[in-house]
Amino acid sequence: MKWHFGKAIAGGMLLVAACALSSAALAQQKELILSGFGGAYDEAMAASVKSFEQENGVKVTIVAGSGASNIARVRNKEVDVIVSDPVFALRMEAEKAFAPLDPKLVPNLKNIYPKAIYSDAVVAANFGAYVIAYNPAEVKAPESWYDLAKPEYKGRIALRGFRPENIDLITLFAKRAGGSERSPDAGFAEMAKIAQNIDVWVDSHANHLELYRNDQISMSMWTDGRIAWARDTEGLKIQGAIPKEGFFPLASTLSVVAGRPNTELAEKLVNHLLSPEAGLNMATRLGYFPTNKETKLPQDVQAKIMITPDNVNDLQSADWKYIVSVYDQWQQRWEREIQR
Repeated sequence: MKWHFGKAIAGGMLLVAACALSSAALAQQKELILSGFGGAYDEAMAASVKSFEQENGVKVTIVAGSGASNIARVRNKEVDVIVSDPVFALRMEAEKAFAPLDPKLVPNLKNIYPKAIYSDAVVAANFGAYVIAYNPAEVKAPESWYDLAKPEYKGRIALRGFRPENIDLITLFAKRAGGSERSPDAGFAEMAKIAQNIDVWVDSHANHLELYRNDQISMSMWTDGRIAWARDTEGLKIQGAIPKEGFFPLASTLSVVAGRPNTELAEKLVNHLLSPEAGLNMATRLGYFPTNKETKLPQDVQAKIMITPDNVNDLQSADWKYIVSVYDQWQQRWEREIQR
């Protein structure tokens, strides 16, 4: 065997050059910062974005955040895309913190249920359903939100505090009495009746679970996903019922932070998270209903989710653009009249 010195030199030089180019490419690889909720939600998103990273030569770093930390991150332009809820997102949008979503970069927008589009900069990727949870061994399936105020349930009801689902409930009561978000007196009055039946104002899902486990409550407002978890994983006697007046969304919204260096790529990431594939992943892993109408859920997955393509339009939601403008006043009123 002959040793070709020149060819060896040339081959070595090509190898060094290839390594150098590879290192340079890695050094120049773009990064997007995606702010999530933490825990299982972020783990599910991480699975969704793997194909996006490969297709776009980008690293998506997911950071958990909530409350004040998210406000600071958005105002300081430290993240590219944020997963949030309508209250936070629309408050930040009012500060001009988000870039409008470009339909050319986010073509999945055309397939999103109208209920999931809050503005041109805030759109929900998936929904949970706030329904009435109940112990079927103690009470029959409730038919109405007004059932929560019935005297026979005094001391057997649990709700969380001043949160979006309860704002939606106040708004529903107000509208059914001829009012609205702008004239919510009847809604607050009905919620004050329910407050008389409250045993505990729940502060966590774990707390909520223990109230049922200890037979301390018979009914509450909870999400379909948590009801399924409490029933199927924790072994509790619990079911969920959709009231005849409709039910409320637990919305996971997506927004692109304005003024970041990779806005176009960030919008493409939003498009990816709105895709049928991402929707199927979140539904399978976490039990959330995908807002993309093109998503086809297997029968066993859909069976665990109370929102369906047939009832998604029954979701009731307040005018959140208005609500965020009076949010502080409503919270003060809640503390005076409801949760004293």
